[in-house]
Amino acid sequence: LARQLKRWRTQWEKTQTRDLPTMEEVYQGLIADMPEQVGASIVHGDYRLGNMLVTRDARIAAVLDWELCTLGDPLADLGYVVNNWAQPGEVIAQGAASSPTTAGGFQTREEFVELYANLTGRDTSKINYYRAFQYWRMAAIVEGVLSRYLKGVMGADADTDAFRAQVDGLAASARNLMVNL
Repeated sequence: LARQLKRWRTQWEKTQTRDLPTMEEVYQGLIADMPEQVGASIVHGDYRLGNMLVTRDARIAAVLDWELCTLGDPLADLGYVVNNWAQPGEVIAQGAASSPTTAGGFQTREEFVELYANLTGRDTSKINYYRAFQYWRMAAIVEGVLSRYLKGVMGADADTDAFRAQVDGLAASARNLMVNL
């Protein structure tokens, strides 16, 4: 976690296009409240249903898009997937990927986390920390994309106001979770 926080803060500092105090506020909270990491594993970095091929009997056949993978705390992937695990009718944080779970027939977010804890034996009581980390991290990533568009290195024009709103929404979602730790 400490390495990831340092890496994404550096990414933010190198690519930020404006002053956004929420990013520093969340970073300081993440540093102050960082849980002790128990072991390490391969962390996908973009672990969500949209990056999985699933069989007709609801088994995962393949996990795609490994470009953000690293070694680290597996609860980081749990935080990411839970951020994208919406209940039917729920609006997830602005900037998070759309969620197939809104179609219904899936466990609730709470049931998913409980099942993860039961199957892995890991303590998930600090899941909101990992969720906040992932929203903050995604805000840094999207700000980097915005920065590249503004510099003209991404090709075609983009709605940069939408990117700013996405970063703002992700940062605000991270802060809201940090308040509720």
